[in-house]
Amino acid sequence: MNDNILVSIAIPMFNAEKFLKFTLNSILNQSHTNFELIITDDGSTDKSVEIVKSFNDSRIKLYVDGLNKGISYRLNQQIDLVKGKYFIRMDADDIMFSNRLEKQIDFLENNPDVDVVGSSAVIIGDLNEVIGFRLAQIPPSYEDALKTITFIHPTVAGKTEWFKKYKYDEELIGAEDFDLWLRSRENSVFKIIEEPLLFYRDPLKFKLKTYLFRLKQQRKIFRKNPYLTNHPFKQKKMILTSYLKSNLALLINTVGLDNYYIARRNKTLAGNISLQDYNDPLLKSLAKK
Repeated sequence: MNDNILVSIAIPMFNAEKFLKFTLNSILNQSHTNFELIITDDGSTDKSVEIVKSFNDSRIKLYVDGLNKGISYRLNQQIDLVKGKYFIRMDADDIMFSNRLEKQIDFLENNPDVDVVGSSAVIIGDLNEVIGFRLAQIPPSYEDALKTITFIHPTVAGKTEWFKKYKYDEELIGAEDFDLWLRSRENSVFKIIEEPLLFYRDPLKFKLKTYLFRLKQQRKIFRKNPYLTNHPFKQKKMILTSYLKSNLALLINTVGLDNYYIARRNKTLAGNISLQDYNDPLLKSLAKK
């Protein structure tokens, strides 16, 4: 175990009171204990800030300015603040496997050429029930990367210096990670740990407004992407496909097939599998609450 290595876990937080205790407990009980937890609040109006302050742990560093600036701004703020060798992404409603940090740090230490590593994830709902499994895979080509997300964003860990070099585009809220992986792909080494290291909260509730906004943001990327600009036919095709996805989402929402639309993204796990089926003592205790 590389417990002598300081790493930085970063959570951008906005109105996260419902699941925040689960998230923080999963971090504070990591097998790798040498970390700082940077939490930047984005103008929460619920009890999120109070919940963070209720945890008496010197590794937690909370930043509150009362403003709502968006996730991209908060991520860049965190990148400027962190002191660890590695930058660990985390959302305020997900749950880490208790060995997540250990696994990813060991991987990065043993593969010094790798800039960013992600993992697969087990998908959970609002009651911590297991919904499915999402296998992470690096798109084999640039064109493939234009059609799918490279990483499950909150599973990534990477060199802090790499994140300081590339940062996030603050105008692309909702597609900030999609843009980041595209911009950096040709000059970076990305890898995946195929085993899941995160319980990713993605309940079967289709957020139409959010989905349509993200597609709109992706179209902004397609319009200014250098590769697509040099291939105008492909560019038009990508933009048209995005508009078709928007129309399809509107249709599916109208006919009430939202759950099917969300569920098809995740592989179904065989049998009646729950959190207790994973060999993780912390998660077993959370499942009982």
